[in-house]
Amino acid sequence: MSGSPPEEAWDCHAHVLGDPDEYPLAPGRGYDPPVASLSAYLELLDDLGLARGVLVQPSVYGFDNRCMLDALDRAEGRLVGVAVPSPDTTPEELEAMHRRGVRAVRCNRINPGGLPPEIVVAWAPVLLDLGWHVEIHLDLEPIADLGAFARSFCVPVVFDHMGRPRPDRLDPNGPVLSQLVRLAREHACFVKLSAPYRLTASPAPWSTVDPLARTLLDAAPASCVWATDWPHVDTTRPVRPEELAATLRAWCPQPDVRRTVLVDTPRRLYGPG
Repeated sequence: MSGSPPEEAWDCHAHVLGDPDEYPLAPGRGYDPPVASLSAYLELLDDLGLARGVLVQPSVYGFDNRCMLDALDRAEGRLVGVAVPSPDTTPEELEAMHRRGVRAVRCNRINPGGLPPEIVVAWAPVLLDLGWHVEIHLDLEPIADLGAFARSFCVPVVFDHMGRPRPDRLDPNGPVLSQLVRLAREHACFVKLSAPYRLTASPAPWSTVDPLARTLLDAAPASCVWATDWPHVDTTRPVRPEELAATLRAWCPQPDVRRTVLVDTPRRLYGPG
């Protein structure tokens, strides 16, 4: 990442995808992914000048977290994970994931096979004990009171991909996104500044997403993190990580704001080690 990213900068959302013979894909998956190895991801971090990364369990594996966990085991402490445990997972099994580097649970209802919110809410006591948070990837339009929804988890909540609004719902003053901005301003949630290419049909630099990203950064840089969403699965156009890094610099040209987004807030969410 040109422009000298701060030391200990984080990429807060990426996936590893292994050989399907070793890590079988879920039969009900929504897309067929490419292989995306741990070594290729670590090379990407080096190329962008990023020190740390967050591996998020991809939907194509369902509740089988082995590929992500095995990558954490081999990353020598450089990566942490976000798991999608099966609904019958025990507290002891969550604790075992914690020892391997998992720091959050993902509730994904955009892609097939994700955890419903009510299952994650029921895990609140053990999530609190572990210091985990919940990452939310779902359509926010049907949720009338976004604040009440976030509070229901009883742990910090991170909204993936700027709340994943539809391309015709990018106005930060709209009924849903204005709630998201307010919650971020009140430090009642975190938001990932990620995957602008999923929010618009326009090509890079995805300028139609600029007002939302800049509104979030103006309102609450300490509630924002950034991510590559590598390897950009289930997309119609190729995505270059360098373009994503350039977009972040355009959104927040101030070095102190970028440090907040790339270093300080990820450390609060994922821990120093």
